[in-house]
Amino acid sequence: MRAALALALVLVVACGGSAPATGGAPGAAATSTSAATAAAATTAPTTAPTAVATAAIGPRLLDVLSAARATQYKITYKITATGTGAEAFSGDQTWYFKPPRSRFDFVSDFGGQRTTMSIFNLPEGNFMCFATAGQNTCLSAPSTGSPLDQNQAAVMQRSLMDRPEQFAATFTGSRTIAGQAGLCYSVNAAAAAASGFSSGTFCYTREGIALLSQFTVQGATWSTEATNVSTTVPDSDFTLPATPTVIPRP
Repeated sequence: MRAALALALVLVVACGGSAPATGGAPGAAATSTSAATAAAATTAPTTAPTAVATAAIGPRLLDVLSAARATQYKITYKITATGTGAEAFSGDQTWYFKPPRSRFDFVSDFGGQRTTMSIFNLPEGNFMCFATAGQNTCLSAPSTGSPLDQNQAAVMQRSLMDRPEQFAATFTGSRTIAGQAGLCYSVNAAAAAASGFSSGTFCYTREGIALLSQFTVQGATWSTEATNVSTTVPDSDFTLPATPTVIPRP
């Protein structure tokens, strides 16, 4: 367990940034003129232009992300990450959401030991728990900074939800992922978007569950694809496996 505790101390010291603040989404209003519409109906050809007929039409990404705030789900991803230390996050991850609670599980190798790390964000605080060689240890995490801040797959999803004004999205079509109907978007960074991100592809269910994300940020390439989705999350999934201890400040 010393290796797991050492990992926790290293991650907490290394992660000093605060979580993004919740941001509002800019509204968009459309206007129409009934007279013009009536006139167009009497003079327009019966066959619409091809460009209009084939254009992809779908819900706004903002509306999809808004639905996610009230959705509970458990999802397992296959993550492939390369570059700038991102390889450590490659493999399977399982994310749990039952607002206002969330949990992220992922496996890492540290000091030759395979460790499953679980990060709990609960109303009573943030916690990091480790399962190594059949033993569980939980630590009380600081309110700012988290090992999750180094997982850009999770950071990008959090940024899209919390700061939608920093991104522009275009609906590109639908596809089936992990047995779920996905709505896919081409997402581009606005001028003030997260450092290092320029564009990527993101797919969601209509309930806002992230099924796929593919992007490059801060010199690393990330691909996150869902392999299993459940919309039932029992409260027991947010029970800490051990009594947490407090990490001493350096």
